[in-house]
Amino acid sequence: MTEGTEQEVFQEELNLQNASLNHQGIDKIYDCKGLLLPPERLTAEVLGIICIVLVATVLKTMVLIPSHHCDHCPEEWMTYSNSCYYFGKEKRTWEESLLACASKNSTLLSIDNEEEMKVLAAISAPSWIGVFRNSSHHPWVSIDGLTFKYTIKDSNNAEHNCAMLHIDGLKSKPCGSSIKYPCKHKL
Repeated sequence: MTEGTEQEVFQEELNLQNASLNHQGIDKIYDCKGLLLPPERLTAEVLGIICIVLVATVLKTMVLIPSHHCDHCPEEWMTYSNSCYYFGKEKRTWEESLLACASKNSTLLSIDNEEEMKVLAAISAPSWIGVFRNSSHHPWVSIDGLTFKYTIKDSNNAEHNCAMLHIDGLKSKPCGSSIKYPCKHKL
């Protein structure tokens, strides 16, 4: 063998011995102290935390964060399922709520499906919805004139002619009552 080759072989053997000693030393640190995590477990935990943060961020972006102008919803409005929602901070009667939403180029909340109803009930109950009836002998209709397809329970065994979204579902309420109101604008 040439001198250069012998030196390279010696250097490789030395590197392997050092790597072996380093590996044994790391194992002893884990066994003795019990405080440090093996690299694989630490990596898995960090990746798990990152995954949870990413999922939470995506959900927040889809449901809870008020949208910006690039989403076609005004500031202070929430985007959900191809619609913009505004949650009035003050309490108003049903008719005042209709007018307040109209002034925002929107309508008093209309319910398109049960999923939407559950999400909005969790965020904004109790609040008015755009459903009414002329009397207890008439059907519930939405403000666009269509017969309302969901059941509205009469509150306190009384028959009222305006509807509200409650955490327990849809209920009738006297139209002159003052409660919060959500406005909706479809994209």
